[in-house]
Amino acid sequence: MGGGPTQHQELAMHFFFAVLWILISAFSYGYHISALNGAQDVITCRSSNHHLSHRIQSHSLSLLAPCIPMSDNLFGLLTSSYTVGGFLGSVYASKLAESRGKRNTLVISALSIAVGSLLMSISNFFSVILIGRTIIGIGCGINTVLVPIYLSHISPIQIRGSVGVMNQLAIVIGIFTAQLISLPLSTPFIWRWIFIISVALSTLQLISAPLVNENYNHRDEHEHLTANSTSGAHLDRHHPTTTTTTTHSPALDSEATDDILDPPQQSITSDSSYHHHLERATLLGHTENDQPHSNQHLPILKDSASSTDSISLAQLFHHWKRDPALASGMKVLLITQVAQQLSGINAVLYYSTSIMKSVLPTQAIYISLFITAINVIMTFPPIFLVDKVGRKSLLLISACSMAITSFILGFSINYEIAHISSLAIILFVASFSVGLGPIPFVILSEVVPSYAVGAAGSLGLALNWASNFLVGLVFLPLRNLMASPDGDGDGNVFFIFTVFGIISSSLINKMYHHQV
Repeated sequence: MGGGPTQHQELAMHFFFAVLWILISAFSYGYHISALNGAQDVITCRSSNHHLSHRIQSHSLSLLAPCIPMSDNLFGLLTSSYTVGGFLGSVYASKLAESRGKRNTLVISALSIAVGSLLMSISNFFSVILIGRTIIGIGCGINTVLVPIYLSHISPIQIRGSVGVMNQLAIVIGIFTAQLISLPLSTPFIWRWIFIISVALSTLQLISAPLVNENYNHRDEHEHLTANSTSGAHLDRHHPTTTTTTTHSPALDSEATDDILDPPQQSITSDSSYHHHLERATLLGHTENDQPHSNQHLPILKDSASSTDSISLAQLFHHWKRDPALASGMKVLLITQVAQQLSGINAVLYYSTSIMKSVLPTQAIYISLFITAINVIMTFPPIFLVDKVGRKSLLLISACSMAITSFILGFSINYEIAHISSLAIILFVASFSVGLGPIPFVILSEVVPSYAVGAAGSLGLALNWASNFLVGLVFLPLRNLMASPDGDGDGNVFFIFTVFGIISSSLINKMYHHQV
């Protein structure tokens, strides 16, 4: 009794520390989504007091310019360079993970973000800050692929969905943090601290990396612990895809932690647990040899790292034609990744201040901060709902709600109804947070066979980044094109997102196969 609890506590500490370390990568991704937003005017020399600051600058800052002059087009290029880097990083993420391992690939990502942030913090020229942001994008592109897969790999099956949502929570906290600190730091010279903070965070991740076991896997650790401390109760090593656990609440109190580390060995035939596993097991549909209650329904519950025969992106397309399970899973994965971006969420997050200036010119910046706070708060419910309500239900609720709220937002902006516009944009972001935000990342390692997880994740996230780039590139020109010359009709662009929301809901409902 004296040794058992100590071993359990040590296992829990390894797990929690590994999760926190991995989530630094997700936080950095969110942080740099919003890092330029709040400080745009001062970085681009549009701040009214930058001339005064230039006269009173200290000698220690004499080598650094107070700002970097750039036009709207150049600033748009700077913003979009993040998605270009992200696309490149996501494409090569699976290859790096295969050759270097997950942890070491995230170390490379942290180094990339640190170097890019350092360049942005000391740059006096547009070309240097552009290169820095692109390098940051490469690191963050790696993060978007590796973080959800890594979290799934190390997590106990009972809370795998809840831990997966932590990825999105870390992202939105990063977005909120960047928005918040940009308020006091948006002054000439001082804006560079926004990126110095990122350097410090990435350095912390690099220093602490040796404390994370590259080969840590909760299931392997639990099997070893159980075999040495408990007689007569062990997991079947010859059939690792057979799962005999029940679904538990993800609350991480002491009692729940014991359940996580030493799950009770019960049958999945109880209603709630059976349907939860069946949803995940039948997600890809059935083959002609499937038995309704057979354990062969559960191959996707296998750890992503359990297969040694991972494939490359090129091989993925060959297997796509031959493996019906992979083909069905890839449809779900790609639809949800594209739906996430075509929902219009990043148009709102990138340009929320610009959007709201038309109806609330003096309060737009505070509305933007409040929007990111709502994004954080509304990411908590999926942590507790994802394993109870189900992935598909949350996706449909989210997509349908975003279609409705984008229509209301467009209507209220056109008629300059300030309070309804504010409420609609908040509900729009909240709708995203409960489904289309976290779930596409959660299901990355669930909807395809384990041998294809890395390559499928790279393809899905590359498409996500490409869609992100497209939305960021065309949103403002499209808004101006669809509006009248006198400025009326600025909300018309949101009707496009309404259409995309309806299409996404229909495709998710049709392609995401499961039984309840």
